[in-house]
Amino acid sequence: MKKFFGYIFFIIINYLLISLIVFTFSYLSLINNKTYDVIWVKYIQKKLYFSGLRNIWNTNKKCSKFDKSLLYVPVVGKCEFSNAEFNTKMNFDEHRRLNMRDDNILENEKIIAAIGDSMTMGWGVNDDETFSYNLQKLLGKKVINLGVSSYGTIREIKKLKSNKFYNQIDTIIIQYHLNDIYENKELDINKSYSLEEYEAFFNSSKSEKFSIFLLKNYKKSLRLLFTHLKDLIFPKKEIHNIDEHLDILEKLIIENLGQENKRIYVFIINDIHKSYVYSTNRKFENFQFEIIQIKKDHLFIIDDHMNRDGHKFVGNKLFNLLQL
Repeated sequence: MKKFFGYIFFIIINYLLISLIVFTFSYLSLINNKTYDVIWVKYIQKKLYFSGLRNIWNTNKKCSKFDKSLLYVPVVGKCEFSNAEFNTKMNFDEHRRLNMRDDNILENEKIIAAIGDSMTMGWGVNDDETFSYNLQKLLGKKVINLGVSSYGTIREIKKLKSNKFYNQIDTIIIQYHLNDIYENKELDINKSYSLEEYEAFFNSSKSEKFSIFLLKNYKKSLRLLFTHLKDLIFPKKEIHNIDEHLDILEKLIIENLGQENKRIYVFIINDIHKSYVYSTNRKFENFQFEIIQIKKDHLFIIDDHMNRDGHKFVGNKLFNLLQL
């Protein structure tokens, strides 16, 4: 019996030692901007990244500023935004993220508007790598990028309708994310924000004491290997019924864009871990709806946003959709 417990003790001590080495390697690699698509290391880096080792665009005061109507908006000019897997330069004017330096819009020119959250804005990619830029290049028609990180559909529509070029827009592309539902259900489109609300939002991202942060994440890393081994051996997709999302979205579109003579396309980006379903008898009368299935290679290794290949892929898909 002593021998048995001796083996158990030996295994536990060695596992703790190996896990400490892997955790240290993962942490040091991450802070030196190196990520690895290797089991355990990848998941430790992902946990560290989302627990506090990433920069967040919308809480960066060099990139966003307070706005009474929308809580925050992009700062006009160049914003340098980087994380472990990317180093980008983002250029905004008072109306949009710029696709190119010289993408001036003529007075009577008909254009397309892309609205959405960080995926549309282009978190992690340069101005000439977003799906709106790729779509513009394919169509030969101006596509303005009105995406802003963490906006729900209500604020996206609000920003769209206040845009200088709104009357020139003949086509609206809405990129939807499941987390939009919280804002879409609860937020009044006429809401005004206070500077105190903005400061509270900004300060909510402040990190905890460094030693506590490391200890907490090391303890979590001990379970990560087994959790993800189980997922590899018994893979399963998250299935989301999106009928409620589509009901709320359709109501928003009818109320705010229903009287406009504009074509409206809505799409959801779906990754390899999720599957979206909705009623087979659902009719899309007020907008065209598409689920775009992306691949693993279209995402960064640990960041959950699309890389430039993902944006190019989505731009191609939207081009085909608009040709129908």
